[in-house]
Amino acid sequence: MGSLEEQKVISGSRRTRWPDIFKLGCVLVRVTVGALFVLAGATKAYDPGAFAIEIQRYQLVPWVLAALISVYLPWLEMLSGALLLLKRFERGALLLTTLLLLIFSLALASAMFRGLSIDCGCFGKAFTATGTTIPLLRNLLLLVFMGILWIKSR
Repeated sequence: MGSLEEQKVISGSRRTRWPDIFKLGCVLVRVTVGALFVLAGATKAYDPGAFAIEIQRYQLVPWVLAALISVYLPWLEMLSGALLLLKRFERGALLLTTLLLLIFSLALASAMFRGLSIDCGCFGKAFTATGTTIPLLRNLLLLVFMGILWIKSR
């Protein structure tokens, strides 16, 4: 094989590395976000009463609505996370997860700007109090990850 042919083979293999790394990164992001949503939903579904109290601390909805949200939202989170993990209904799972992250981020930002000193309630009582700033930053990072998954899905 001549040097020109060798260069084509080498340059061709270099071109395929970045798409492979991007695909691997997307798989890792999808699995990470999916697992986080399954975990977050499961910890809240375990004790919906405590989750309803966490929702009420945001002072955004009346108690009855907080109680309803505390029963159904964890299952919606687990469903969206499981669909991401299994790569089923991918665009629907991406849409649902992105919308949930946007709503959670808006609620956290609202609590932060109103000076509420609350725990985010993101993972129920499974983890210690984290306030609102760190969870908001985490959600913004997860939204960036979701953007990457949206780009990949096109």
